[in-house]
Amino acid sequence: MKIGIIGGGSIGLLLSRYFARTHEVTIYVRREAQKQQLNKQGLQLTNAAVSHPVRSLLINEVKDEDCFIFCVKQPHLEEVLAAVQTVDRQSAFIFLQNGMGHINLFEHIEQPIYVGVIEHGASRQSDHVVTHTGKGVIKLAAYGGVSPLHDLVEQLSLPDFPIEMHTDWQLLLSEKLVINAVINPLTALFGVPNRSIITNRSIHDLAKELCVEATQVLNLDFAEQWERVKKIAEVTGDNHSSMLTDINHQQQTENEAISGYLLSIQTGDIPYTTFVYRSMKALETKNKENI
Repeated sequence: MKIGIIGGGSIGLLLSRYFARTHEVTIYVRREAQKQQLNKQGLQLTNAAVSHPVRSLLINEVKDEDCFIFCVKQPHLEEVLAAVQTVDRQSAFIFLQNGMGHINLFEHIEQPIYVGVIEHGASRQSDHVVTHTGKGVIKLAAYGGVSPLHDLVEQLSLPDFPIEMHTDWQLLLSEKLVINAVINPLTALFGVPNRSIITNRSIHDLAKELCVEATQVLNLDFAEQWERVKKIAEVTGDNHSSMLTDINHQQQTENEAISGYLLSIQTGDIPYTTFVYRSMKALETKNKENI
């Protein structure tokens, strides 16, 4: 199977490294320097003995693939889609973004659309080296429920890199959104690893309030989702959330797609979510002023 991985960040590199063992993988990146590094050095997983040869191209050099997996963060997705939508209309488009703000971009896509969540942890060490910091699963659902999913999952799933098939794309993304809306902004604001959601009593109390608001907006059961939040915070305890990583690297976060999305669909007051949303905007502005 010919797979195009869109994005050379931590998740893009991780997926490429695993899928390249059984598929023909091309990593599409934005920078010429990363393209050259990947083509010259191959893709290295830090706990593997050798690097794996891969092909890398710039996003504006996109070619037809059987499947495209979008691993760029939500703020960059619209720009990337403009370059990729000219490919074969039968190519599967798989989106693994946090939040749900990107759903609004699907209206004009003619290719079969799949959405998913990735529960693996990854950290990019360089343009061609990635560390697998925590093993989990990838969960996929067909957007709108009209596209076949079984064959795609069967082809992509690996014994040590499993993919689960889900029937309700909205529930799948909503449950992940609750986790993102709780863990991401709090860890970014306080500069702490994920386990602080459990171990720091004050952060724990704030997390609970955020979970109450998110589940109310999304019509989910609070008790069930709160247990899921705590479990993820425990399992990924040493990890830094993507939002904290973005802040530390003075990059734009996915605040709009996470807390911003909840604010865009809420019908009542959600003060804790409003506060963390505005606080993240303030941090992003501060970072821009310091560049």
